[in-house]
Amino acid sequence: MKKNILLAALLAAFMATNLCVAQNTQRGTKLEKEECEDLALQVATNPRASGSGVSNSESIAFNTAKLQARNELAAQIAVEVTSILQHRMEQYTQTAGACTQFNVNRDDYRGAVTGNDNSARTISGILERDSMVIVQKVSQILTNTKPICNNTYKQPDDSFKVYVCMEMDLQTQRQAYTTLKEEGIIEKDLTGDGNNDIDFNEKEFLIELAKAREDYNAKKAQE
Repeated sequence: MKKNILLAALLAAFMATNLCVAQNTQRGTKLEKEECEDLALQVATNPRASGSGVSNSESIAFNTAKLQARNELAAQIAVEVTSILQHRMEQYTQTAGACTQFNVNRDDYRGAVTGNDNSARTISGILERDSMVIVQKVSQILTNTKPICNNTYKQPDDSFKVYVCMEMDLQTQRQAYTTLKEEGIIEKDLTGDGNNDIDFNEKEFLIELAKAREDYNAKKAQE
């Protein structure tokens, strides 16, 4: 009797093991994030981004990874800043009763709206151009930023694959504020009357940027 009970127990365990293996096979192989990639995805006070590079030269792979992370971080800042600007510009049109076309007091915008091209005067047109400027300027600011994470892997073909994570610290965010203000991104004379209809001081900009980052991270988490 005891022998039959033992055999029944072993059989049940064997079937459970096979069932578990079958379920795992159906689910596929669990993929784990690389350390630097995972660090970039973690919720943090400062904006982060990761990048990777592959080359037969370790230094080239490292520089490629840094460039990718730097561009990704600049693009992230562009999304956050333009979302702030869009909110402010929409508020302006509601409170001032203004139409959705502006006479933006910037040489590149004035040059862009000559002829029949009025797209640069719209909110979307302005933000599209602002986004390109932000990516360019922030990428330049991040040139000397050192990675907070850096891992190198030797590939089977003897090439190197490098992962990095870069972070934009508070000092660099302040530098970005100064640069974007000089470029007329975060202060705007929308009507051309000589008064800035949109203007941020440094503290206000950093607070708004942190809020926009929370929204950005929440959307990324849902993807």
